[in-house]
Amino acid sequence: MLFSRPAKAVLQANSRYSTNALQWCVAFLFMLLSGSALAQQGISSVSIAYTVSFESEKYGNATLGKFQTEINRTSDGYTVLSALKGQGLAAILMGSNYQESCNFSVDEGRAFSNIYSGGRQDLEDYEVIFDWDERKINFSDGESLDMPQGYVVDNCNMPFAAAILKGEGLAEQPLYIVDGKKKRIRGYTLKSRDMETISTKIGEIGTVKIVLERELHPERTITLWLSPDNAYMPLKMEERRRKRTTTMMVDQINS
Repeated sequence: MLFSRPAKAVLQANSRYSTNALQWCVAFLFMLLSGSALAQQGISSVSIAYTVSFESEKYGNATLGKFQTEINRTSDGYTVLSALKGQGLAAILMGSNYQESCNFSVDEGRAFSNIYSGGRQDLEDYEVIFDWDERKINFSDGESLDMPQGYVVDNCNMPFAAAILKGEGLAEQPLYIVDGKKKRIRGYTLKSRDMETISTKIGEIGTVKIVLERELHPERTITLWLSPDNAYMPLKMEERRRKRTTTMMVDQINS
């Protein structure tokens, strides 16, 4: 299925430089905090805090820091602003604060990216604008990519796309995630969908566990634990590669 509905780019970019870890974190968080799922429960704004941890064969295990995000409804969509506050080695390597923001709309239960950007505070890195009329993905340096056929989302709103689908429908078509920092599109297919209860700081929660497998790189996966009792928000998110794993675990939810 092709998604050709024009989208309005209404968010002014105000976020700066982003690392891969931040992009992944942001990507997992925001897509499920808006649109149909939130509208059905009357939620107009949500603030969520996560702890970000890292496991590596080379560097061992470490806590990278805290991830805080806020989402707000607008007249024609949703805006999200998030920040990763690094600690320890992460703060030394990346600096102490990174931000990323995005704006997207929802039509017929699908997410349509408008604009998203990321960067270190006060340092512009990238901005991405989606042209649904021409089906072009335009980067701030003038480069552009054609939209592939499938469900096209971005690093900022990817989890939302899975959440508004309630973890369903992902087997019907590939999911393409636009990476603004590296100016690329990564394709994923559904590997599995199961029910799993996880232990969190907000209690024992039943979730829908979604595992997405990277095209051409089956050892690279993205896993979401979506909570039906919390508008399918991701309580846990994980990116796994051959020699490292990055995990986000929820600490607190305020609405």
